[in-house]
Amino acid sequence: MSDQFTLAIDVGNTRAKFGVFERPGSNASQSIPACLATMAVPIALRLEWGKIAAHFDQWNGKVGQAVIAGAYPAGVQKIVSGWPKGTWPGPAAVQRAADLPLRVNVEHPDKVGIDRLLDAVAANSLRAPAEPAIVVDAGTATTVNFISAEGAFEGGAILPGIELGARALRQFTALLPLIEVQSLVLNPVEPLGRNTSDAIGSGLWFGHIGAVRELVTRLSESSSRPPSLLVTGGNGRWLAPALGPSARFEPDLALRGLAFVAATN
Repeated sequence: MSDQFTLAIDVGNTRAKFGVFERPGSNASQSIPACLATMAVPIALRLEWGKIAAHFDQWNGKVGQAVIAGAYPAGVQKIVSGWPKGTWPGPAAVQRAADLPLRVNVEHPDKVGIDRLLDAVAANSLRAPAEPAIVVDAGTATTVNFISAEGAFEGGAILPGIELGARALRQFTALLPLIEVQSLVLNPVEPLGRNTSDAIGSGLWFGHIGAVRELVTRLSESSSRPPSLLVTGGNGRWLAPALGPSARFEPDLALRGLAFVAATN
């Protein structure tokens, strides 16, 4: 087949993630299509379309549809306006809550970040039937969202991501240094910082973990059964273990939710 794959693009505030997914047949179950390959590129830099196309070379010519969505509208527009002709079909934009197979129980559904809603779409394919879910998406911002046992997006919380916290301390103080977040991930962080850098690292690391844990606890209180805890995003891989054994790391939930939307439309 010449159109057996879907190219999905999730545009965040820092990176754009491209992914190639299988396109299930008409008798496929309501599950997320298999992801075959992904590539993340910084959205602030010039897009090197040749390298992106080369990364997906074995699927080029077999992509039947492309879809794009994201929390960064200017980044979405940048990709759409610079789309390479002839490599893939032009991308269809998913922009509104009404475009999704998801009930959204908030005051203004179309003002919710589409990435948060796509996370919920993917979570509904991953959680057990009649089990609520909490999705923690740790990226430039960290979001903690609740999905009901019936599969509705009920809202949640948004807080600065750990890199934003590090940059804010550097930018808005006279003497505090910028802490590289990668160093916190690679090296053990002690709660008792004995120099300024270690003290900042402790506050960023344990403060972020503590905030997310508290939100998970509070959101779980309204549920009649323990929610499934799914963690995603660029910082999700390190955050999930810190949240305890119930947390499950699921990479690229928004991207996978977008692929699911494309498969079911």
